[in-house]
Amino acid sequence: MSRRIEKIIIITVLLLSLWGIVAIMSSGLHYPGHENLYIKQGVAALAGLIALLFLKNFSYKFIQELSPLFYLISIILLVAVLFVGTRVHGSQRWFNLGVVYFQPSELAKLAFILFAAYILEKKNSLLIPFLALGAVSALVAIQPDAGTAILFFPVILGMLSVSRLNVKWLGGVIIIGCISLTSLMAQSYLYFRGSTLLQLRYILIPVLISAAIIMFFIEIKRINRRLSYGVLAGVLVLLWVASAGGYIAANSLREYQRRRIVSYMIPELDPSGAGYSTRQSLLAVGSGRMTGKGLFSGTQTQLGFLPARHNDFIFSVIAEETGFAGSVLLLFLLFLLGLQMAKIINRSEDYGGRLIAAGIFCLFLAQGTINIFVALGLIPVMGTQLPFVSYGGSGLLLFFSLIGILLNINRRTEIIAR
Repeated sequence: MSRRIEKIIIITVLLLSLWGIVAIMSSGLHYPGHENLYIKQGVAALAGLIALLFLKNFSYKFIQELSPLFYLISIILLVAVLFVGTRVHGSQRWFNLGVVYFQPSELAKLAFILFAAYILEKKNSLLIPFLALGAVSALVAIQPDAGTAILFFPVILGMLSVSRLNVKWLGGVIIIGCISLTSLMAQSYLYFRGSTLLQLRYILIPVLISAAIIMFFIEIKRINRRLSYGVLAGVLVLLWVASAGGYIAANSLREYQRRRIVSYMIPELDPSGAGYSTRQSLLAVGSGRMTGKGLFSGTQTQLGFLPARHNDFIFSVIAEETGFAGSVLLLFLLFLLGLQMAKIINRSEDYGGRLIAAGIFCLFLAQGTINIFVALGLIPVMGTQLPFVSYGGSGLLLFFSLIGILLNINRRTEIIAR
């Protein structure tokens, strides 16, 4: 069983990487300066494969013991990149090492997963992991890189879901997150419109919802007298905390980030500006139809209408050139890889290994979902790579390394079972 999982994972990862290289080659065919990106991606994939084979046979327990040091190094690098990093498209996320660019936030993903698992296993504490979460996500958001900063939250929630801690309150956190997201979108729209009257209307929304909740509670209280007023207080606190969170977040966003959110809700407000990327992506996906236009023949891709086609919108390139059939095959490979990850989590006999595996699985799931949802216009644009497919040496090397650690966890499970 263990060896079968390992074979499926390695084959799937290689297929996804090769497909990504071909898609990157197509995306840069008529893009000056991007013609050789697929070669760099191939070199990164080869380096990643070497890292995978090494980590597959190297004890993850030893790496986990060094996780506090790894986390500290990642924090130092995240601070350093804000001062000496290279600015590209308004974001300061990379170190220019001459031959290659290094993105420290990718290393931070690995370091955070290992460190959070270490603390949850050794200390059984929630405070330190959440402090670590706040530090790393804040430093990444400052760059700014909201897409990567968001990824740390599903990672810690996934790890907590398999931990030994009492996490019944996770439901409340998820509810707060959903309300905050709705609040953020509403406030971004009102900020974009720039009307004071509309701002007042926003404040009225939680007031009216609170009034409705109180009226509903009073009616239920008449039926069930045992119902505590603490329940009402808790619901109202959740509502107002989440609403305040959305308000603060919206007013902390940069102008282009607000425009992305607004263009997602109402694309026709800015079709040639913030809404341009999503519009061109949907045109590319839709024009692929059932079997696609053929490799290197996608009009949106080859004529340069599709922006960031080598990374953020790589799924759109694949959908345009291979159609619905190719898109489904790609999704199947991603699902197959995720399924094997889930099997390793369920089979793991070691607590620390299960925590790490859950963090890796949630990072893979969240990052892949966000990338594809952005391409399909289901969520606002945010820069995240499609694992193993999008261009990016740091990100590709990260996921190969994570798979190596995951396979070592899988191998240790087999040894313990014997």
